[in-house]
Amino acid sequence: MTFITDTDITRYEDFVRNHPTKSHFMQSAAWGELNKEARGMDYRLVSLENDSGDICAAALLLIKKPPVFPAYIYCPRGFVLDYHDSSLLREFTEHVVAFGRSIGAMYIKIDPDIELREILRDGSSDPDGPDGTYARNNILACGFVPNGDRKVFGGRQPRFTFRIDLTGTESEIRKRVTGNVMKNIRKGNEYYPCSIRIGDEKDIPDLHRLVTLTGERDDFVGYSLQYYEDLYRVLARHNMVKLYVGTAYPSEIRDSLIKRKTDIEKALLTYKKEAKINEAHIMLERLENEIALFSGYAEKYPDGEVISVHFVVKYGKHEWAVHAGSAGVMNETFLNNRVYWQKIMDAKADGAEWIDQFGTVGDPDNSPLRSLHEFKRQFGGRYMEFIGEFDYILKPFWYKLYYEMLPKVRSFRITVKQAFHR
Repeated sequence: MTFITDTDITRYEDFVRNHPTKSHFMQSAAWGELNKEARGMDYRLVSLENDSGDICAAALLLIKKPPVFPAYIYCPRGFVLDYHDSSLLREFTEHVVAFGRSIGAMYIKIDPDIELREILRDGSSDPDGPDGTYARNNILACGFVPNGDRKVFGGRQPRFTFRIDLTGTESEIRKRVTGNVMKNIRKGNEYYPCSIRIGDEKDIPDLHRLVTLTGERDDFVGYSLQYYEDLYRVLARHNMVKLYVGTAYPSEIRDSLIKRKTDIEKALLTYKKEAKINEAHIMLERLENEIALFSGYAEKYPDGEVISVHFVVKYGKHEWAVHAGSAGVMNETFLNNRVYWQKIMDAKADGAEWIDQFGTVGDPDNSPLRSLHEFKRQFGGRYMEFIGEFDYILKPFWYKLYYEMLPKVRSFRITVKQAFHR
């Protein structure tokens, strides 16, 4: 076989985009472009050709040079190959390791998009679900070592996620949605005038604003405005992004509520049964409170207000809801739920096999992100755990020193981000 360190982009993309099991947007050439343009990282599109000249394995390798330390190689959600083919995995690893040595890298990191297990409601593994143990053992046999066993949101990439199967009918997808989600979506569509549109780069400041607000509520730190602008710019160039923008119109909502109140008052005159009369009075009281509430919103937002924005990446036959934020006001509209459902249905219409909600926690009962976890859960995705991160260590001294320093550096960065957002 032949190892190629500068694979033609067209051939590379054709292989990665159409790989039956390991196609991922973080292994696309566009993701390499993003990291080069926005973060100054070098990247290589490497591949392995079989004797027939066909690509049988490939990987996007991001090359990062930290201050003081030697460079390291990160292959996000890669390699792109059949992990059950142990000989192919071993040969490709050997070539990548040789490349790493040639540039003086201290280690090579991978975090493959391979499901270790499906997690049931009680936290146990589904005995009939996927089992990534064999693939994990093949990775370890190649010389990689596991890097941590995190139960939090993730390492470089989320360790846990919800992935919504879109291969069934719309009715089947609806049946997996739990609680009152669909009822609330129908209620929101009927009584609370809002709009959901596909946005563009002009809407990125709203995404940043709403992710920041969501982070303050759910105790996480988002990215900078520049990051979201770069992300959109590069991925939009490759037609890989959909930005959902949800806008509420409180003046129209107030008028709709007033009309509904008037209709109930008229109907009340015809009611005979006491139970129905009492129910109508309760509804009228609720509507009066909401009319007052949305009258205040109408004064504050006379032209409407963007209160929900979702950033979706599409690649191959899959989609990922990578960033989302909501304002935490006008929740009565259920607009955030409506945007969620819209992007799920659009992904199905696009022909996607699934849409990934891009991250949750592995121990929700003991996490400040529990409410975010439960919100994502109700849309019917499979709760799954990936096999984790693995490092191939090339320079043990530098590797050990780097990972001793890394927690301190990350803690400092988070502190600076939090101070900045305040």
